[in-house]
Amino acid sequence: MIEYEKFIYLDVYKTGSTYIAALLRKLMADKPIRVTRHAPVTKGRPFFWKQGKYAFATVRNPWDWYVSMWAYSIKQPNVLFFRDVRKVLGPEKAKKLFDNENPKESFATWLRALSDPKFLNEVMIGHPYSKTSLNKFLGFYSYRFMRVTTPHPILAMGWWNIRNMNQAIKHQKRWALYDKVFKSETLTEDFSNFVLANHERFGMKPNAEKILRKNAPTPKNTSNRTLSTYRDYYTDELRELVASRDRLVIELFDYEF
Repeated sequence: MIEYEKFIYLDVYKTGSTYIAALLRKLMADKPIRVTRHAPVTKGRPFFWKQGKYAFATVRNPWDWYVSMWAYSIKQPNVLFFRDVRKVLGPEKAKKLFDNENPKESFATWLRALSDPKFLNEVMIGHPYSKTSLNKFLGFYSYRFMRVTTPHPILAMGWWNIRNMNQAIKHQKRWALYDKVFKSETLTEDFSNFVLANHERFGMKPNAEKILRKNAPTPKNTSNRTLSTYRDYYTDELRELVASRDRLVIELFDYEF
């Protein structure tokens, strides 16, 4: 969550968030009021939620997101979510999950493990996803998206409130804090148009258009991939695994494989 005086950006991990955060630093006349990266609004301001401020988020095709997350975890082995995995498994076993020389098989092993509650409980020790009962039916990406974009996730995203995918989707529709969501697939054009239409309203610099022309096309924090497209990493089984466990994001934002 990155909060400025007049708006809040709900920065979901690996959805173009580093790109947007970098652009905002150049566009905004003032510094942010508070920054708690990839965290819900209610972590930074638990009693006020948005307090009338405009909020926007970014989202990504879930099949693409998992490939990006896997590739980035190889590039940055100490990434928060997977440090514990490497420590617990040790170098040899961890290599099977993070092997860029054997991408298709390694990605498959990693994705299946990330969808296995038993594995998560035993290995991914330091992350709330390993402890929640939602991991039985809700994919890691959908879980992350819900945590960042709905209020008080520690309290609201428990078994007493959400016990299946339909309840998760219902909860997201009711409690989502964003006013607008940008898809990473069209992020440069859509966010640039949004800025040009709202830069005065949100307190951005008067030369916003010039800043966008210079900086908007530049990607940030990208992951290195061995195969040509995200589709090349998937078998029919893995495609259906994501379709089932990340139905929340797929259904809400009309994503297709």
